[in-house]
Amino acid sequence: MNRLSCSMSWNESLSVNAASIDQGSSRQHAGDSRVHSPKSFFLPLHYEARYQYPLLVWLHSDGFNENQINQVIPHISLRNFLAVGVRGSRAMDAAGHRYEWSDSAAGIGTAHDAVIHAVDEAAERFSVHPERIVLAGYRSGGAMALRIALRQPRKFAGVISLGGWLPQRGPTLANLDELRKRRLPMLWQWATGGDHYRDENLKRDIRSAMMFGSCVDVRQYVDDDEMTNVCLADVNQWMMRRVVAGDTASEMSPWESTPTSFSSN
Repeated sequence: MNRLSCSMSWNESLSVNAASIDQGSSRQHAGDSRVHSPKSFFLPLHYEARYQYPLLVWLHSDGFNENQINQVIPHISLRNFLAVGVRGSRAMDAAGHRYEWSDSAAGIGTAHDAVIHAVDEAAERFSVHPERIVLAGYRSGGAMALRIALRQPRKFAGVISLGGWLPQRGPTLANLDELRKRRLPMLWQWATGGDHYRDENLKRDIRSAMMFGSCVDVRQYVDDDEMTNVCLADVNQWMMRRVVAGDTASEMSPWESTPTSFSSN
């Protein structure tokens, strides 16, 4: 199946200045003097400044950068959300196109600060609903999204991980009382055919989530990658139901979880 391309050619055209893409529906910004981590913003089609949009904060997988959001968000929704991609905390190449998420104490702190700055800048520049901010990520970005959201559970309306494990070390679960009060909504998506998937690890993470009382929806796909059209459509469906509508029910229609290739739409 065709998946999200591993080619970095789309990263090699990083813009230095703010630029408008897709006739103004999407804009990239290379960061400013206040924030060291560059960001990429995605505006929905027919953006309306008088409407408060949900904000999706995207953490890319290792080997990519903040511009991964421009490949991912169109497969989630072109209309429903504002979105911002955040760059990983550690460079993987000398050219500065590929980044990863360091799980050191310093790396986690850097990632946390970059996410908070991205949320604050999005709220300053655009019309963001302050109670509908969702943190999401793919693989290592998903693990970091979980780590940051559990660190500040009241900052986010929910957290989504596509193939990223719940961190088991560090200060992630240090504020158990706050987590139990918050009952943070989570969506975990797993491709059961991937080399990174382990059933025992998922069971371990579920036990951890039960310990701090989060509301977790687990979606499993008979595939080898979470980066598919169906997985991303489920992200849209979950956000609209859980975050926008505030529905706590977890039932989904049976046809909403049949895997398909990323580029088959």
